[in-house]
Amino acid sequence: MKILILQLLVMLISYSRMGVSSPVQAWQINERHERNVGCNNEEGSGDVGSGDILGCDTDQVDSLLPTPASRRYRKPRILSQKVESSITARYVSTTVVTRIKNGAPVSQDSNFWFRLSKGAFISDFFMKVNGRIYQAEVQEKEAAQKAYNEAKRRGKTASQVKQSQNDANKFETNINLSPNTTASFHLTFQELLRRKDGVFQHRINLYPKEIVRNLIAEVYITEPQGISFANITWEQDSSLTTDFLYDALSVHYKSDTEVHALFNPSEVDQEGLSETGLQGDLVITYDVVHDTGAGHIEIVNGYFVHHISPVNIPATRKNVVFVIDTSGSMMGTKMAQTKAAMETIIDDVREFDRFNIITFASSADQWKSYLVNATKKNKEEAKEFVNGFLAYGGTNLHYGLMLAVRALKDMEEGSGDSLLEASDSNDALPMIILLTDGQPTSGQTNPTYIVNSITKEIQGEIALFSLAFGTGADYKLLEKLSGHNQGLARQIYEDSSANLQLEGFYDEVATPLLHHISVEYPEDKVEVDSLTQTNFISYFEGTELVIAGKLKENFTGNELSAVVSANSFDINYEWGLTKEIARSEEVIDQNDPVLKPRVVDDFAQRLWAYATIKSLLEKQNIAMTSAEKLSLRERALLLALKYKFVTPLTSLIIIKPDEEKGFDDSIGEDGTPVSNTAPRGRGTPSRTSPSRTYSSRPGSGAAGDPHIVVEDPDSEVRLCFDIHGPEGTVVSLVEDPILGVTVNGEMVEKDNFTSVNPNKPSPSYFGRIAIQLGQDWITISPESVLINDDRHLEWVLFSEANINTCRLEIFKEELVKLSCENGVVMKVLRHQIPGDSHQHFDFFLGEGRMFSNSVDGIIGQFQRRSLTVLESSVHHLVKYGGTKAQLSLDGKNLKVYEIYRPRTGTCWATYAKNGLPMLETKYEDYKLPNLFSKLSPN
Repeated sequence: MKILILQLLVMLISYSRMGVSSPVQAWQINERHERNVGCNNEEGSGDVGSGDILGCDTDQVDSLLPTPASRRYRKPRILSQKVESSITARYVSTTVVTRIKNGAPVSQDSNFWFRLSKGAFISDFFMKVNGRIYQAEVQEKEAAQKAYNEAKRRGKTASQVKQSQNDANKFETNINLSPNTTASFHLTFQELLRRKDGVFQHRINLYPKEIVRNLIAEVYITEPQGISFANITWEQDSSLTTDFLYDALSVHYKSDTEVHALFNPSEVDQEGLSETGLQGDLVITYDVVHDTGAGHIEIVNGYFVHHISPVNIPATRKNVVFVIDTSGSMMGTKMAQTKAAMETIIDDVREFDRFNIITFASSADQWKSYLVNATKKNKEEAKEFVNGFLAYGGTNLHYGLMLAVRALKDMEEGSGDSLLEASDSNDALPMIILLTDGQPTSGQTNPTYIVNSITKEIQGEIALFSLAFGTGADYKLLEKLSGHNQGLARQIYEDSSANLQLEGFYDEVATPLLHHISVEYPEDKVEVDSLTQTNFISYFEGTELVIAGKLKENFTGNELSAVVSANSFDINYEWGLTKEIARSEEVIDQNDPVLKPRVVDDFAQRLWAYATIKSLLEKQNIAMTSAEKLSLRERALLLALKYKFVTPLTSLIIIKPDEEKGFDDSIGEDGTPVSNTAPRGRGTPSRTSPSRTYSSRPGSGAAGDPHIVVEDPDSEVRLCFDIHGPEGTVVSLVEDPILGVTVNGEMVEKDNFTSVNPNKPSPSYFGRIAIQLGQDWITISPESVLINDDRHLEWVLFSEANINTCRLEIFKEELVKLSCENGVVMKVLRHQIPGDSHQHFDFFLGEGRMFSNSVDGIIGQFQRRSLTVLESSVHHLVKYGGTKAQLSLDGKNLKVYEIYRPRTGTCWATYAKNGLPMLETKYEDYKLPNLFSKLSPN
């Protein structure tokens, strides 16, 4: 009996853990498990995998069990993560697509980290939920956080990307997913790779914080001047061996100029790295083919980038003064590490270099009264001087720097105690290396005065490099000192490797090859103000000089020339270079590496914008006056907005709007709307669709099967009507002979259409759109965007092209936007017809009047026609719950009813077939024999 009672207790405990109340309920659940009832494996197979039970998703199994309010649900998980980087002539565009599922019946938060390179800009972020795209907004950080918190409180799907407060290169993606929702998040960032130690290195940080079933990273490198080598490695923990990742890492040389690198770790590979998978960097290291001379120029769509990296030239001499802080705050470990680093650095100073050492505390002291040659004897004496450093007193940084500048100036002038003649003084690169751990406390302590006086004394002739030892140093002051004087500032972290950090920095600047470099371009071909930088005080071994600029629109000739002048050890170099410029009307060489697939579209222009913004932000950071800061900030902001780069002061936020109620946009035979709509105020309806975020409200255009919506640019009254046609019907949407703009649409019918009404025609959609701009034709089809039958643009996350005076952009694999200098703006959106094999297109115009008074076409004619709503006629329909009114179209009154359509917003409609009586002439007059025809003149 006791045994029986014990067995019953065990059974009851088991049922309670399952959340069931009876053996019958438990049996039903077990039966459903065994028979795999109600389970759909998300990957489309019944294979048992990670997180699956009997081939079922564990979230689906969980849903079969009772769920008490106190239950803890499985957190959202990452279904897949795909990374794709395209490197074109050192310019990188990386897109990370992360697909996440919340299988719980409640909304849940999820987050993951990613780290960008120091110079990278985020350029795009959007999420895709149930086939709809929601574009991120750039907001000030506090406002973005507040909006995200409110969306989370309401259980809405939302996402936010923000910088870490403690690590400027670390970003956190916070995601709140609605119940039972799968969403994908697309993040794009761009950067310019800088050559260091003889290589280019691209790092992709991967830290999903869990094992990801489908994870892949691909890198496509296109370097027109040739690739000398490339490799791919995974870096996570220096103590961890990664030999088992050999099969997951691969590099494929497609040609001398193209490389494809792949990282595809299995779940086992990820588990071998840590319990939570990847926590490190995918590192792609490569270099290009270099030569001795003026470098290489690439020109694309009116912008150019010039890379200069001469090799096989002898190193030049440097005149270097080390300025070392020996104040009391340097006492202890920092002083010991500085001494150790300086001993190694002194050993590395080359015999033909000249050097001196200056220390500063409350005052300043020199090792020698002038710079000396780096002989073995002098180096030994210098090390003895370094070993005698004592840390005490205040920090008179200004005096120490002023002594260094004067010592180098005396050498240039052949004056003072220098043993050199003036004729020998210009054969070297003059440079100062400053090391300090604190803020100025003695002598001149005003940061603005220090920067101004040192910069005035240097007069652009000396490179000043600053090292901030620890967190106590005034890093902003050091950035300004170096930024104004052609150097750079670097943070040295207080840890056991500080001496190695100091030695590593010196290695970067130890071997100058050229100094006082200038680059000149013909002013009749180049916008001089657009050039990023043309004068450099130094070029070090293993680095590269990069210049970007814009060609003049009215340039003459067919080539761009450049002259590079530079000084070296007893040698003055002058190299020339010419590059052919392809005119827009010329046939484009499709074999040009920078025009092949998988390259960064219009990379030269984006690189120019990137470099210009970075330069403006750096200048803003070191600007001395508020007015100068504001001017630089505004210029950087305008460029950042134009090219969609995110600044450090903002956050990206996406909030999925509330779903709209089920409005039926059909119209009854008596002209009244079949569905209910909310009462609307007088005048123009204002409701808009939430499913697109490319603009606040669609302009005039065509959407769906096809619904035409037109808007009076003055009154903003919106009128809508439907048109129909069998497969292959071509109609004129816009035709303006004055501006040379034509837009035609070709219809396709829905597959396998059936209706209880045998007289109801099959829905028709626009399956192709053709747009003529002057002499250029653009054909938009589901397969690609074709320009003049000889240039294909793929449906990719982002692509750009210039067509005459217009700019074509492709976004998110589904939006084509055309923006012309004459004010014409057009958008074409790609859709999949539900339950159909066809894809189709919506077409919209931008806001306002943009065409001439001769414009025609089903949509175009309304750009010159007048639409007004008679206010006295607007009233609510009690029977139907809608609103009706009278609309005046060119003085003709029409009875209209307010309706809502998800893709075109709210508009006024009347029951009429194929646009009658809205169109100026009958619908058949707008039909064309083919996609590239034009309307017959009246």
